[in-house]
Amino acid sequence: MAIGQPMFGRQMGQPMRQPQMPQAQGEMLYPIGIPSLDAILGGGLPQTCNLLLYGEPMCGKKPLLMQFVYEGLRMNIPGIFVLTDYGYEDWKRMMYASGWLLEYFERSNLIEVIDCYSKQYDPHLQDAGFLSYVDSPSALSQISLCITRSQERLAAYSPMHRLAFHSLSTIIEDAGTQIASDFVQTIAGKCRHHGAMAMFALEKGMHDQKDVSAMEHLMDGAMEFDENRISIRGLLAASRGWHNFEVTQQGIIIGR
Repeated sequence: MAIGQPMFGRQMGQPMRQPQMPQAQGEMLYPIGIPSLDAILGGGLPQTCNLLLYGEPMCGKKPLLMQFVYEGLRMNIPGIFVLTDYGYEDWKRMMYASGWLLEYFERSNLIEVIDCYSKQYDPHLQDAGFLSYVDSPSALSQISLCITRSQERLAAYSPMHRLAFHSLSTIIEDAGTQIASDFVQTIAGKCRHHGAMAMFALEKGMHDQKDVSAMEHLMDGAMEFDENRISIRGLLAASRGWHNFEVTQQGIIIGR
């Protein structure tokens, strides 16, 4: 089966959009599914791209991560959420506010969730199907193992998937730069190995520049948020300079 070809359409009973794959400087690109973002990316991202989202709190990183995975689900591309700052129930309520409903995909083996937050406040929580709980954001070995298990499960359904990680700042604050860098390097390698397109959030204003540089060094590209503008670094096909954007109830919209 070709990469990007829908595999679950008949089972799920819903018409799905198929991603187009333009060629850019020798690299196959896959649309994210957000037209205004795909336009400034030159068509999309490579299948195994690790992208850093760097910006201040409430700048638009969370909505983009949510929409990134949700648009993939609509194209039958499975998704993984790794959550360190929110429990999954709160995260899902935020997605519902934009009309991004998840129950159908939860039942269809298209989504995996690693909740590293909730068990700090309710230690009796137990894993249930697609939802895995980690003791805390500082349990890095446990997080890594859960990611591996989720990626292996999804590999049985699809040659590609998407991963959204919110956020690396919690990992850096808990573990320190060196341990966090080793952890992120491992996770980025897992994503490349398993055919994942991944986005990782990092909070601006919380870290020294050396911490930011360390995280960027492990990525294939970075998207920086500055008030109502974004810029993209490290991706050959991306449009350079700053681009205005706004976050709407239906998702992020970026001007060229």
